Amino acid sequence: MNEKDYIAFEKLKKAVAQTFLKENSALSDDYSLWKGADIIRFQEDLLHKVKGRVSEKWFYTYFKNQNEKLPRIDILNLLSQYTGYQNWADFKTRNQTEDSKIFARKWLWSSLIVTSFLLLIVPKNILKSNSKQVRLCFYGGDHHKINDLQVVWLLPDESEKILKTKQQCVRFQTNLDEIQLRIAAPYYVGKLIKRKINTDQYKEEIYLRPDLIALLLQHYSQSDTDNWQKRRQWLQHIIADDAMIFQQLSDQNHGIELFAKNDFIAQLCIPTGWLKNIDILEITYKNGKVNRLRFKIKTTR
Repeated sequence: MNEKDYIAFEKLKKAVAQTFLKENSALSDDYSLWKGADIIRFQEDLLHKVKGRVSEKWFYTYFKNQNEKLPRIDILNLLSQYTGYQNWADFKTRNQTEDSKIFARKWLWSSLIVTSFLLLIVPKNILKSNSKQVRLCFYGGDHHKINDLQVVWLLPDESEKILKTKQQCVRFQTNLDEIQLRIAAPYYVGKLIKRKINTDQYKEEIYLRPDLIALLLQHYSQSDTDNWQKRRQWLQHIIADDAMIFQQLSDQNHGIELFAKNDFIAQLCIPTGWLKNIDILEITYKNGKVNRLRFKIKTTR
C-alpha cells in the first residue's frame, strides 16, 4: 500500500477503537493489546451496529500486526461506516492530513524527552518506599470454588489491569491507599468493590452471590417440562425486548451469531430444538431485565 493509504488506515484503526470504547470497556485503549473477550465484544458491537463481521484471525492480521496490504474494500467500507462515515473513500477524504508523519515523529521525540526527564527527577526508590502486599481470595456461597474468575484492577489513570488468579486468590503490590476492583464470573453476580489498604499485609476473603437467572437459563436448556407456555412467559418477562443475545461459535473464523429475543426464546422452549445444553459466558442486566447475554453450546463427546 502507498504511504497515504497506510496513514489513512492507521487513522481508521484508531477511530474504530475510539468508537468501540465509547460504549464498551477493554483491557487497554490500545487496540493492538486487545485479546479474547475484548475482540469478541468488538465483533458483537460491529455486528450490532453495521450488521457486519470480521473474524478473530482477521483482527490479528490487520489490527494486532502490521500488514503490507490493505484489507478488502468491503471491509474498509464496513469499518468506515462503523465510525460514522459513508465509506472508505469518505473517511480518507475527510481525514487527510499532510503532516501526519511529521506530527508522529515530533510526538515520539517529545515523549522520549519527557520520559527521560521524569526518570532523572523521580527517585528510584519512591515506588518501593510505600509498597503494600495485597492478597484477596474469592469464593461462592459456602466457600465454594469459582471457575473462570476474572478480576480487573481499575487504576487511577483510568486504565485497567487484569489480575491473574491462582487457587481463587490474587496477590499484588501497590502504593495506593485505596484500590477499586471489578470481579466477574459465570453464574455469579459481578461486583465492583473499593477497599482501603491500611496495612502492609492486607488480606481479605470476598464472597460472590450466585446469579439465579443465569442458573435458571442453563437449567431450562437442559431440562424438559410439560408447561412450555409458563416457561415462555417467564423468559418473555425476564429478557428485555432490545436485549443483545450472542452465541459464541466454536469456529473461530466466524466468532459469534446474533439472536433476536423471540428467536432465542422459541429455540429454548421447543422440546426438539437444537439450542440445548447452553453454557452462560456473560450476562448483564438493566432495569431488572437481561439486556446482554453471551453463551455457547456445550459439546458432548
